[in-house]
Amino acid sequence: MSDRRCIFCGRLIELETDALFRLPPDHPRVKDAIYADFQKARGLFDIRSELPGVCEKRSPECAKIEWENGKPVLITKTGRSTDTLICPTCHSELFRDTDSASVHSAVFFGAKDSGKTSLILALAERCITGQFSSDERYRYIFNEKLYNAGDMTAEAEKASAGEKPRDLRRPAAVYRVLRANEGGKAFCDVLHDVSFIDTVDEESVLTALPFAASAEHFVYCIPADTLRDALGADNESADIKIRKDMFMMMSAFRFSEKPPELDIAVTKSDLADSGGPTEEQVYTAFPSIRELSMFFSGTKVYPVSAVKRDSGGDPVGQLYAGLFG
Repeated sequence: MSDRRCIFCGRLIELETDALFRLPPDHPRVKDAIYADFQKARGLFDIRSELPGVCEKRSPECAKIEWENGKPVLITKTGRSTDTLICPTCHSELFRDTDSASVHSAVFFGAKDSGKTSLILALAERCITGQFSSDERYRYIFNEKLYNAGDMTAEAEKASAGEKPRDLRRPAAVYRVLRANEGGKAFCDVLHDVSFIDTVDEESVLTALPFAASAEHFVYCIPADTLRDALGADNESADIKIRKDMFMMMSAFRFSEKPPELDIAVTKSDLADSGGPTEEQVYTAFPSIRELSMFFSGTKVYPVSAVKRDSGGDPVGQLYAGLFG
């Protein structure tokens, strides 16, 4: 039996019984309402919803399903074949270079302008070209089926210069493969940005963050200046906002078999005092984090910044290693 995890909605799919296929391009294009609605929820209004129809082994177009190199292939009654697997829940494609891997995902939460997108760009771009380029056990591939690598690099350069990048509308996927002589195991590290909805209300969490149910890490971004102001003012209103966000995050994984780890990313730490924010400062400024962290599988604090430094180590790389090992 073979399972695949959809990196868009988080559903675990049994290929033999549940997976759908996108019919070959020469089939009539139809409006895929499920796909269109799912993309619209993520702010993708310029999408093409006119796509070839979907097909499964019980569909009238299907003649048979064969397996090639561990992948199912649908043969239509006209003799055409298609191996384009799609998720039955959201009708997004199950990418061949990710759905065969061990998928590990992290979802990035936080208030508007808390640095979520900049941090994801730094993780996806810098850690592949920088920290991990010296690790000869792996080859690292950025999934260009999700994003154009050139566009991603351009936005990452904005973030590294302290500018505001564009929001990410799709998850960023980093693909790692161990060398063949070490087993050839594949890993897919998926980074989900929620900048276009943030933790606004429970409805947004339930409808636009279904992938959170399968995430192993929730990364909650708190700007260093927000932390500093909360420490200096001893103001309960700041903690009330944090408490609300914590409850929204908890509602996102309430159906999970195992709660995720909570990773507090103190962003824009290049603006903080020398030494960076500490774990105790976070808990002192926001008692709700200490109180509600018991509902997560563990809690860690990482001072990070998307702005490149000339010295002082690589805190972004430390966060990536903490998330994905």
